[in-house]
Formats: sequence, structure tokens, C-alpha cells
Amino acid sequence: MKIILKSILYSLYLIKMSWKNYLPVAFYLILSQFFVMYAQSPYLVLLFFVGYLAISSPLVINIFRNIILEDDIKNSYIEFFKKDYTKIFINRIYYLLSCTILIYIIHIIILSPFFPSDIPKMTIYLYILFAYMIYIYSRIMFILPGAACGLKKNLKDSYLFTKGESIKIYFLYLTLIVPYVTLNILLSGYENLLEYREIFVFISIIIQIIFTIISTALVGFIYKSIDVQEKKV
Repeated sequence: MKIILKSILYSLYLIKMSWKNYLPVAFYLILSQFFVMYAQSPYLVLLFFVGYLAISSPLVINIFRNIILEDDIKNSYIEFFKKDYTKIFINRIYYLLSCTILIYIIHIIILSPFFPSDIPKMTIYLYILFAYMIYIYSRIMFILPGAACGLKKNLKDSYLFTKGESIKIYFLYLTLIVPYVTLNILLSGYENLLEYREIFVFISIIIQIIFTIISTALVGFIYKSIDVQEKKV
């Protein structure tokens, strides 16, 4: 749990030191949330989510490189898109997204005959599958910190990289995911009950940015810890 606290403290420091790095992300989220809120289109949600991965990449790369390579924190945004490692990172993040969706679809196809037809019972199975998919993601997501450092790794590299640490990483990641998902569910409930939905939109945007920063810091610290151990062997 010490690494969780370390990630939270790091995030508070980054928010103060690198405001130019995350303000464009905040603006993008505000724009996307209001478009989605008034258009009520699931396709827009998907489109803005895919866009968010690229828009937030300078913020994520800045964190990874500071933690892993000990580069100075940069209070900038546009200049990251001029770097070769950003091109590698964006390539890898969409590669990871595509692979994750494909793995999920394959699991649904294989397991669907075993799902009960009763909707409440099926929901439980889907939650279990979702928890399992988080485990898979926690094994393969380490291509991202590598990409931020200019290394074009694949899923197998990440899977082998986390060997022996997978359960620890999974529960650390769940420690962040569960409160984040719970908060979003609670906010969605209040948003539908109260008149001023815009207030909850701004709160959800702040939570998403904070989650992005803390989760990125956590992954960066884990990556560095494992990398240091491997170099010692």
C-alpha cells in the first residue's frame, strides 16, 4: 500500500508543477462531456474515449519519463507531440486497446454458451469476466511505460515482464479501479436526480484527471521497481 500512497503524493506534486500538461486534457474532457450530455449518442462516447487516449498522452508520457528515466517534469504540452517516443506511445496505446477489445470478444464468444439465460445471473458472470479482464490488462499494460521511454514492446514482453508480480500488481490496480468506478456510479445516480447536471460533469472530469495521474504514477513506479530488480539479477 506504500506505493499507492507514493503515487497519490506524486500526483499532488505533479498537479502543482505541470498545469500546462493537464489543462488541455481538462478542456477536452469538458468539451466531450457536454457534447455527449446533449447529443446522447453512445457513438460519441466511444469517439471521445478513443480521442482521450491521444489527447492525454503528453500527460502520461511526462509522468512515465519522470519516474522511470528521472527526466525533469515538463510544464508543457504541444512539444511532446514532436518527440519520436510520443509516436511510439500513441501507436502502442491503440495497439493495446485493439488487443484488449479482441481478447474480450474472444472470451465472450468462448464463454457465452456457459452463461445463464437469466439476466440477473448473467450479470454476475459478466462482472466476474470483467474482473478477469482487469487482471489480463494488468499483465499487458506495461508496454505503455516502455513506449514512453522509446521502447516498442509487444504484449508478450509485458506478460513476461510481470511474471511473479502479477497478483500483487492486480490487487494494487484494483485498489484504484474500485473507488474510481464506485465514485462514477454514485455521481451518475445523483446526476439523474438533481437539476444541475453540469456540476456533476465538472466533478467527474476532476476525478478522471486525478485517476489518470495517480494510475499512471502507480504503473510507472511498479515498472521502475521491476526493471531495477531485473537489472540486479
